[in-house]
Amino acid sequence: MDIDPEQLLTKINGRPVYIWGAMIVGQGVCRAFERYALPVQGFLDSSPSMQGTCALGYPVISPEPILAAARDGQAYIVIGSGHHDRAIEDICLANGLVHHTHYLPSRELNDLDPSVDVSGICNLRCVSCPQGNIEERPPVGFISVSDYQRVLDKLLREIPFLGSIQLYAWGEPLLNRQLPEIIACTRDAKVLTAISTNLKVDRGLREVIAAKPDWIKVSASGFGSAYEIGHTGGHWEQFLANLHRLALLRDVYHPDMQIILNYHLYKHSIGDSYLAMRGLCEELGFIFRPNMAYLYSLDNVLDHVEGRPLSPEAQQTLDMMLMDIDEGLARAKSRREQPCPEERCLPINWDRRVRFCGVYFKPFIAQDFLEIPLTEIMARRKNSAFCGHCMSHGLHHYTGVYLEERILDNGEPEGWRQRSEDSQ
Repeated sequence: MDIDPEQLLTKINGRPVYIWGAMIVGQGVCRAFERYALPVQGFLDSSPSMQGTCALGYPVISPEPILAAARDGQAYIVIGSGHHDRAIEDICLANGLVHHTHYLPSRELNDLDPSVDVSGICNLRCVSCPQGNIEERPPVGFISVSDYQRVLDKLLREIPFLGSIQLYAWGEPLLNRQLPEIIACTRDAKVLTAISTNLKVDRGLREVIAAKPDWIKVSASGFGSAYEIGHTGGHWEQFLANLHRLALLRDVYHPDMQIILNYHLYKHSIGDSYLAMRGLCEELGFIFRPNMAYLYSLDNVLDHVEGRPLSPEAQQTLDMMLMDIDEGLARAKSRREQPCPEERCLPINWDRRVRFCGVYFKPFIAQDFLEIPLTEIMARRKNSAFCGHCMSHGLHHYTGVYLEERILDNGEPEGWRQRSEDSQ
């Protein structure tokens, strides 16, 4: 950490603080500020689907008026974004803002966003995901509450400005029966709790929502029968019923909880499917975030780049993608010299092993997070041959290319409007 809370208060100097980026990274910054009793006025976000909503009880507004206010000394901006923090900083500079005087990138407070995969098991076999397209998978299981508490305590000791913990990676969190207790101890520590679920099951969903996670992301890749093409092993009617149940439980137990429906754009999920899902999100009060589907994990993508054969499931994904993978890779490679946004990731497995990178499935860099200082774990990764090899292909910006929000005015890609997500 480069700046402590007292130094930050001095920089702010009584001005209202706005966090630019209203999703996981930005909301995590907000939680850390609350833990240190630092002031927050609201969030900024370029996405029209976010503007006019609330995050953690704070309003989300367009950046434009606050850029002017910050330049005039009437506001202070903290950039809370993962993939797009450098682009946001360029906007600040282009509007006459001065680093530290008018704005501060949150990476100078904390440059890590940990995830703990509370479940090593998934109940779907989606063809775009390594759970469905890689045969050789690591051992599976669930983290216990006691182990999770030890991991959380160590994270708080080693990352004073810890903002959020994503309780997911490649597994389905709802399958862990101790998830409500895990959420509760995270909230008690005043750390943002984020969950991503395929919502195939609703077992224990009431208890999970009653524990009040801050943020839930639900993934979908079509409406009606089209949903089951990308979400392999899912059942539309079951998924639809669980969406309605999630909305009801939110209203009963945690009305302020933010629910994002991450809609994967495939060739089969645009048009009427897109419009129907957007309408359902409006009905249920979910934030609709459409972006391009892509082949995951980067283990597969690296195989494609270097000419190694892909599994039939991975190949099926390539055939369904709206943006051809080679076009996406070309765009990513054009950003090759830019810093790696994935350096923020600290992916801890359910068995406490630490994966090398959040976007790869198999390589591990540490066998037990509890036994190795965080500084040593990060030193092992920094300037490694593994990272250098990935970055030589520009793969560190591959996900960022596809995660740009795509707004289809008529459900079709012709003339779509593109806006970058300000957070992930």
